[in-house]
Amino acid sequence: MTIAKVLRPGPRPRYTSSPMPTQPLLDGDVIRGVSPLDLTPLPPLPITPAGGVAAAVARARAAQPAWAELGFEKRATLLKAAARRMLERRAETVALVRDESGKSAVQAMMTESVGPLDYLKNWLPTVREFLKRKKVPISALAFPGKRAWVDMVPRGVVGLIAPWNYPIATYFKPLYPALLCGNTVVIKPSEYSPRSGLWFQKALADFLPPSVVECVIGGRDAGAELIRSGVDSVVFTGSSASGKAVLKLAAEQMIPCNVELGGKDPAIVLADCDFERTVAGLVQWGFQNAGQDCGAVERVYVVDAIADRFVEALGAAAGRLSTTGEHYSVGPLSMPRQLAIVEDHVADAIAKGAHLVCGGKRTGVGLWFAPTVLDKCDHTMKVVAEETFGPVLAVVRVKDADEAIARANDSAFGLNASIWSADTGNAVRLGQRLDVGTVFVNNHAITGAMAFATWTGTKDSGFGIASGPHSLLYYARPKTTLVDTNKNPDPWWLPMDATMADIGERLAQAQLGNLGAALKLPFLFRKRVATIKKLVSG
Repeated sequence: MTIAKVLRPGPRPRYTSSPMPTQPLLDGDVIRGVSPLDLTPLPPLPITPAGGVAAAVARARAAQPAWAELGFEKRATLLKAAARRMLERRAETVALVRDESGKSAVQAMMTESVGPLDYLKNWLPTVREFLKRKKVPISALAFPGKRAWVDMVPRGVVGLIAPWNYPIATYFKPLYPALLCGNTVVIKPSEYSPRSGLWFQKALADFLPPSVVECVIGGRDAGAELIRSGVDSVVFTGSSASGKAVLKLAAEQMIPCNVELGGKDPAIVLADCDFERTVAGLVQWGFQNAGQDCGAVERVYVVDAIADRFVEALGAAAGRLSTTGEHYSVGPLSMPRQLAIVEDHVADAIAKGAHLVCGGKRTGVGLWFAPTVLDKCDHTMKVVAEETFGPVLAVVRVKDADEAIARANDSAFGLNASIWSADTGNAVRLGQRLDVGTVFVNNHAITGAMAFATWTGTKDSGFGIASGPHSLLYYARPKTTLVDTNKNPDPWWLPMDATMADIGERLAQAQLGNLGAALKLPFLFRKRVATIKKLVSG
C-alpha cells in the first residue's frame, strides 16, 4: 500500500455546525469512536473483559525470565527486525493514525511512521552502557579482601498507560528501553486511540516471543486494574490530574511510577531575536499536531519593543497554515472533549479583554479548530493559566526579560521553556532562572525526538523522566554483589570489648588529622581477630 492510496480524496466539507457525537465512547463491552476528520464512526473494538488485565500481566510475567535470559544483543536484534517491518508497513500506520487521530498523511508519516527503527537505534548505545556491570570502588586498606559490583536487573513486568496524542510514537520512549532492559510489557492504550496501540503490539508480537508485549483495551478502570494487577513498574503519560491518581495507586502497590504529565510551555521572545526564524519556530511548536503536545508552546512572552510587529507577523503566518486539502498543516482535535476545552479557553480570553488576531472558531464538519493567535493576554485567563492542548498561542506582552522570566515561572506547570535571542550566552544565563525541566535557546521541545536526551519536568508537569539514561531506573534496578575472600573474621565483628572501643577512638582521631593515632591499629586488629576466633572455638 502506498501513501497516496491512504489519502482521502476530495475537499473536506465546509463547517456546518455539526453536533458533537452523542454515542458513548465506552459502550458496554466495546469501545466506539468517531474519526476527528468528519465524525465518521470507527469500527467498534472489544474491551478486555473482567479478569483479562490480570491474565495479561500473568502471561507477561511467565514470559519475562526467558526474555531476560536472551541477553541485550539478542533482544536488540529481535526489536530491530520488528521495527524494520513496521517501517516497511508505514502506509498502514498512516491510514490508522489518520482515521483515529485526524493527522494528515504527511504528519502521520513524519511523527508516527518513520520513527520506529531510528528511535530504537538511538536507544541502543544508551541502554547498552546503562546495563554494563559497574565495579564498586572498595578500598583494599579499609576493606581488605573484598570486591563488589552492581548489576542492573530488569524490574519484571512494566505497565505502560499511553496517551492519545501520538498513537504510535508514544511507545518509542518507554517501551523500547523497557524491553531492552529485559522486562516484559503490558500496554493500555488510550481509549481514544486503542486501534493504533493494538496494531503496534501485534506488529511487535510477530517478531518477539509470546506475551513479551501484551495489550489490554479499556478506559480508566482498565488502567487502574493494570496497576493493581502485580506489575513491577508503571509508566504513565497524560494529564496532571490523572497522573496524581496514578501515582497514588502505584504508591499503594509500592512500585515505581514514571509520570510525564501536562505542560504549559512558555516561549520568551527578546528584541534581538532572529525575527523570521522565531516566528517560524513558534508557528511550528505552537501548532504542530494541532497543539496537542505536552511540549507545545502555549504562552508567548514578547517584549514591548517588538510586540506590535511580532504579533502581526505571527498572526499572519498562523493564518496561512492550511487546514484543508490532502497535506493540511493543522488537523482537527482528536476528541470532542478537547475541542470543547479549546473553545472555552478562547472565549474566556476574549471575554476578559484578549485581542483575537486570527482563528478563534471551529471549521469543517469534524473536530477542526482554526489556528488561533490571541494578543494582550494575561494570567487571569484560562488560556494562560491552564493547559489548552490545542492550536492556540496566547501572547503576553512584557517590558523586559526579567518580567518575562517572572511571568513564565508563574505557572503550575514546569515542563519546557524557550528563549529566543541572538545573544545565546545571555539566553543561557536567563534560562538558569526558569523553573522547568528543559530550557531551549532558539528552538523548542526538539529533545522529544532524541532518545538519548533527558525529558523531564517540575511542578504539575511531574517528576517523571521520559527518555535519556536517567529514565532507565524505571526499567531496571541496581543489584549489588559483594565477595569476601578473607580467611579471618573482620575485626569489627562481635563481641564488643575495650579493644574495639580503642579502635573506634583511634579511627576517629585519624580522620581528624592525628595520623599517629592509627599506628597501633594493625596490632589491635590482630587482637580483635583472636578474640572473635575464641568466641567461636570456646
